This record gives sequence, structure tokens and C-alpha cells, in this order.
Amino acid sequence: MRKFRFFAFLCGLALLAWLVVRSGPIGLLHDLEKVGWSMLALLALAALRNAARTQAVRLALGDDRREFSFGSMYAVLLVSGAVKFVAVAGLVVGEAAKGWLLNRRVSGPRAASAVLVDVLLYYFTAALFTLGSIALFFALFRAPSATGRAGIAAALVVIVALVVGVLAFRRRWLSAARILSPLARWGFIRRPETLRRASEIDADLFGFRERHPSAFAGILFFDFLSHFLAAAEVSAILWLLGFGAHFSVGVIGEGLTKVVETGGLLVPGDVGLYQGGTGLIFRALGYTVSTGVAVGIIRQIRSILWAAIGFLALLIPGFADTRSHFLGKP
Repeated sequence: MRKFRFFAFLCGLALLAWLVVRSGPIGLLHDLEKVGWSMLALLALAALRNAARTQAVRLALGDDRREFSFGSMYAVLLVSGAVKFVAVAGLVVGEAAKGWLLNRRVSGPRAASAVLVDVLLYYFTAALFTLGSIALFFALFRAPSATGRAGIAAALVVIVALVVGVLAFRRRWLSAARILSPLARWGFIRRPETLRRASEIDADLFGFRERHPSAFAGILFFDFLSHFLAAAEVSAILWLLGFGAHFSVGVIGEGLTKVVETGGLLVPGDVGLYQGGTGLIFRALGYTVSTGVAVGIIRQIRSILWAAIGFLALLIPGFADTRSHFLGKP
């Protein structure tokens, strides 16, 4: 896995270098100079987005959300987000880190169900946001035939993923107990407690909406808020680069780049893939490829700085055991 991680990172780095050369390093440096200390404003937007996500995760804990203050949960998301940014299969590793941190104060099944509720609703809202951005793109822009076909294909993929995901949830195809029961019958799982905990996770996960309707609605609200704050970041970057970008452009850009962000499952930090994707997306929006690459690089720099803040959160006294776990110190 480490060799694959290193190889994927090198490939992404090579792609990024090629994009910089093709876009013109002098022009990109000039774009970075335009941002300058305004990067602090982009970090402030990231802080607001993290605040929205913090409240969403707290609500996902149901009645146990009182175990975490807003500040302590904010730190949990900082740390897990930093781990997600640097790791291969960042989504899996980052969410596992989040669950591990939640398990310090709540039971294992409750921590696992909270992470699942949060992940499912976040990506459900992300899919809806992406569909809305594609619809907005076709409403505001006259796309070339190739771009139009790509947009329709992307929309169909998202719709299929949504339908399959909703069916899988409603019919409990991915029930923890259903997955583990055959393993127990075949002798791979010998502790009855494991199946009991799996049943607890299923009960919390599949019954969350009925037991906590207001929390369910709140999670949807804060997740959508986080998506729109990300769109505001795109608009702000275009404004800093000297373009009179409307917020609708930020919404379209953010919605379409969410598709590109799936590359983070393979390449740590989406290095290279993200910048190339944003270049193509902004070209379809009427900008140059170099402008899209510049937007991608600026957002990547902000992500690196935010991940660094996340790792600095490990210095908080209450995270001493977490620091030892990640750094391998006794």
C-alpha cells in the first residue's frame, strides 16, 4: 500500500508539473501574487465550512451530541480532515480516524453509526448539489456538443448512484449485521458481542431519521451550507484573479469539481488530478484552461494550509492520546 501511495503521488505530481508548464509558470505565479494575503480570507471561509460540518456531525450523534462541545468536535474534524487529505483512500482512512476520535467519549456502535449517518447524508447532499450545478450549467451556458454530452453523462452517473444508494439504504443491502452473519456462520467471527454491536449500529443508522427528525433536517441544512460555502470560495478566488464572477459560476465550478475530487481515493490530496479537472471545467465555463488550473492550485494551497492546521490541532492537550496514536509514540 505504501508503494502504491508513493507511485500514485508521483504520478499526480508529474501531471501537476505538466499542467504548470502548459499553463505557463510565470502566469501562474502572477495569479498567486494576486491572491497574496487574501489567502487568509479563503482560510476563513474554510473555517466557516468546517463549522457547518462540525454541527452536522454533532447532530449525527443524536442524544450523545452533548458529550462533545462545539470546540472539541471542531478539533475532531480538523484532525480527521487532515488525515483524509494526506492518505491514500482518504475517505476511508479519514472517516475511520473520525470514528476512532468519537469513540473516546461515546460507545463504538454509536460512533460508527454517527460516522455512517454523516457520510451518507453528506454525499447525498453533494450528489444533489452536483445535479443542481449541472442543471444550472445547461441553463446559463451554451455548451459545445462534446461538453454537453459529458455533462449529460455525468448527470446520469450521479442519478444512477443516487438511485442505487437510496435503494441500498432502504432495503438495507449494506446492513452490518447482514454482512457479518455469514462470516459468523462460517466460523470467521466467534464472538457474539461482534454481532450484537453490528445490530446496534444498524438500529442507530436505519432508525436515525425516525428517532431524530429535527437532527436529520439539521444535518441536511448544514451539509448544504458547507457546499455553498465551498462555492463561495470558488467565486472569491475568481474575483481575486480579476474576474467578475457571479456566485452561479462558483456553484457550477464547485458542483462539477466534486466529481473530480473522487480521485482523492487514489491520489493523496488529489495532486494533479484536481488541477487538471478544474482546468477542463473552467474552459467549459468560458475561461482559459490556465485560469482553471490556477483556481485548482490556489484551492490546493488552501487545503494544504488547512490540513497543516488540522495536524497542529494534535498539539491540543486533550488530544495527547490521539497524537501518540498517529505519531506512533508511547
